[in-house]
Amino acid sequence: MDDQSGTTEGRLGRRQEIEEAASSSRTDSPVPRIPLIRPLVNRRAAVYQIISNFISSYTPSNSSSYDVRPSVCFAPQMYGSGKTILGKHFREFVLLNRQVLEKDIIEFPGIAGSGVSAGERAVEALLNETLYVNVDLRDFPRFDGEDFEPTLFKKISKEALSSLPNKPELLAKVLKNRKDPKEWLSSLFEVTNKRYLFLFIDEIGLLAEGDFDKFPDLDPQRKPGRLNVYRLFFRVLSSLLIQRFVICYLAGRSDAIITKQKDAISSRVNLDFLRLDPFSEDTTKLFIRGMKISTGETALQLLFPKHPEGHDWFFKQVYNYTEGVPLYVRHVMQVLVNTCIHNKLYNLTEDEMYARIGEISSYVVYSTTPSNMNPNTLKVFAALLLAAILEYEFQVFETVYGGLVLGESSRYVLDIANNFGFYYQYCPNKGPGEVDVKQQRIKLVFPKIVFEAAKEEYRYYPLMRYLDFLFPLNVPAESRSSLGFRFEVIFAATLYVRCCLSRRLGELSIFHESFVEDVVWEIEKCRVRTVPSFHSELKTSYSAKEQSYSPNAWKEFYDKFLSEDGIFLPNRENSSGPDILVRVSVRRHDSSLSADESGSSLDQVAMDTSSERTRVYLIGIALKYYNRSTVSVGMIKEEVDKFLVPVSSQLDLKENDIWAIQLVVSTSYNNEISSHFTEKQNWVMNTGVYYERRFEKKRPSPGAWQDASSSNSDKEGLHIGPNCQLVVCSVDNLKDFLGQQVYEQLQKVYSDTESVLMKLDPLAKLLGRNLERLWRSDVPMEPEPSQMDIVSTRTDTDEMEVTERKGVVSVRQGEFDWMEFLKTYCDLTESEARLCCDTLKLMREQEFTSVDTAILEGLGIEDPRTRLKIVAGIQRYIRNKPRS
Repeated sequence: MDDQSGTTEGRLGRRQEIEEAASSSRTDSPVPRIPLIRPLVNRRAAVYQIISNFISSYTPSNSSSYDVRPSVCFAPQMYGSGKTILGKHFREFVLLNRQVLEKDIIEFPGIAGSGVSAGERAVEALLNETLYVNVDLRDFPRFDGEDFEPTLFKKISKEALSSLPNKPELLAKVLKNRKDPKEWLSSLFEVTNKRYLFLFIDEIGLLAEGDFDKFPDLDPQRKPGRLNVYRLFFRVLSSLLIQRFVICYLAGRSDAIITKQKDAISSRVNLDFLRLDPFSEDTTKLFIRGMKISTGETALQLLFPKHPEGHDWFFKQVYNYTEGVPLYVRHVMQVLVNTCIHNKLYNLTEDEMYARIGEISSYVVYSTTPSNMNPNTLKVFAALLLAAILEYEFQVFETVYGGLVLGESSRYVLDIANNFGFYYQYCPNKGPGEVDVKQQRIKLVFPKIVFEAAKEEYRYYPLMRYLDFLFPLNVPAESRSSLGFRFEVIFAATLYVRCCLSRRLGELSIFHESFVEDVVWEIEKCRVRTVPSFHSELKTSYSAKEQSYSPNAWKEFYDKFLSEDGIFLPNRENSSGPDILVRVSVRRHDSSLSADESGSSLDQVAMDTSSERTRVYLIGIALKYYNRSTVSVGMIKEEVDKFLVPVSSQLDLKENDIWAIQLVVSTSYNNEISSHFTEKQNWVMNTGVYYERRFEKKRPSPGAWQDASSSNSDKEGLHIGPNCQLVVCSVDNLKDFLGQQVYEQLQKVYSDTESVLMKLDPLAKLLGRNLERLWRSDVPMEPEPSQMDIVSTRTDTDEMEVTERKGVVSVRQGEFDWMEFLKTYCDLTESEARLCCDTLKLMREQEFTSVDTAILEGLGIEDPRTRLKIVAGIQRYIRNKPRS
């Protein structure tokens, strides 16, 4: 059952002192805080799940035995998922869902009969005959000589009786029985005139972190078998849960989610993971619309006085930045209300609001992503992050083995993800009927607002920059038809890595014989960005809701998104445009340009208008890797229609000196096409008309390219316009580009298996091994093109062979040339190298292998970035030094 949003209001809050930090952003100084009153969003599915587990814990009331394993809901999700709100407001949620629960509950412990009447009496019991007690382990009493069990009973008693006028007298009556769980609970119900106890225990993750092992019954050292503290806790809890009638709900972020479940099972307690998914986009919208301030004005009235109902693009921006995690949704709204009102920023435009939201940082205290991750750990984090971005599904109990850089032992995917700070949501069941808990599938969620904080520490790693631009992607539901979209992202990652390590695009096999073969790619321009996709059915040039452009709006799209060089990835499954776009600009010297020519296009003229101007190469890549059928002439025509035809007719290629290249990439071609591949080379077709039969070229007539609406679906053949080129990438060159191992592993990703292991492992290797050399040469800064050449890209491995220029560092009269070394291998400026040179002269070249950042710090090099650059430079020098 999907959660829905209600309208009941309540002050949502957790850690009041932390919320104060929510009113500031990265760029704004503290401003007066205007508290928001947030609506209580209905968690119907979670409420029903808790009640269902309670019902399953007890046999019917007419049975003489109730020796049943208690079933308890456990919420181990990351901070801000709504765990505490659900526990503290459970009675309100029951009231909110009264009609539904009365209908759905057909039996209830302690109530005779079944059917509708049982449901009505059950809800009445939950509202009027139940004690609601919240126990936060952060405020739990310290050890005072008693065991944890009687201390817990004492804490529950105080909370349950806190509002009664004769509390001391009643408390004394109840506590005298706290050594016996059954007697204690009976006396508690007697003095309160209740029949049920709803017990919410929060922050159980503190059991392993605090001083709880000082309680004798929670001390593993005192127990045979050295049980851990959680198993002992569940043993204590089970003694209470088998009594009539206790509804229990546990919460607390954990790095060992599955492990907790196994600990509980050994202690007679079944743990059921509570479904607390992040809000959907629609629920986020309702959540925001219900936010008010004390005067009764809504947050949207304050932000958009002219449009008090808000804008669809605004709700989408907040959702994309927060992924619907309740904590961050309200954090973003709180910051926007504070800063916009303080700075009188009302009715912001879509672009202005996008920039404002992007400046909002997350709580540092809620960031659990490990710091100082080494390359191996970073590979795992990156693989999981990409799996989250691509919305891969995996089973709750799925494990990952040592092959994923995790050591020899296996670990649960969910445990690893929680350790890295991922949220997760359950996937809809595929097919009718209930799904066994072991088959239940989930998807990882990592909000961009959290990623913004995490990437700061790793901003020098190219992988972090690549993943940064993938937020948000509108990934289609996992299915065989969506595999192509996922491959687009993986292919773009490979292209990004290869370009970062190349001087010329011709070094990438996929561009052999093309216009750009000799074009120099500047590393600082090698970036990936998401852009809107094209949609052939749009009636307008652009749809903000769909984030799509019409194929007739290439000029508008080009001016807005392709004004700078880079790799561009459409943000959703693309049907009417290239799968990947690449823009490369080069400055060309042309002394023959006339004054008229040099001034004909101001935005294309470079610094010296009399001799230089910029030529732009626009590459549209069509990926047919995931197609099981072979690529035919008709498919190539379709791809040309999506890119070369509209681009040549709408962008004035000749006038603006734009050269368009259509690159078709596939793993399989039919004989008509494959016959054109010789010696692993690509098949290149330049301007002209090519007949379908053997693709014979026909010289075009003078007016052949004047018809902007010309299509390749007619009988004349394949049209390649002026300043255009079609490049069909051979299978051998694709393998050369990807690397044989990655090529084979990607085939496994798109096999019929549903296991995430077959997906994560290739991703880890692709993002790990392919990037390993790039990381080594890019810590903390990327190398300059002049210092690095690609000498070969072997087809028998997925690692790139990188060789530094030799002979730059020389030995003069037996002395190592530190200045040249620091500038060449460590990318230090002249002044930076001079500051370090005298200090480093104390070291000998033979000592390089033992040098690390700690040694450099001890030598007096204070700047951590400089230390990292020197260590990276030393490692690079050692790797490439000729062996004697």
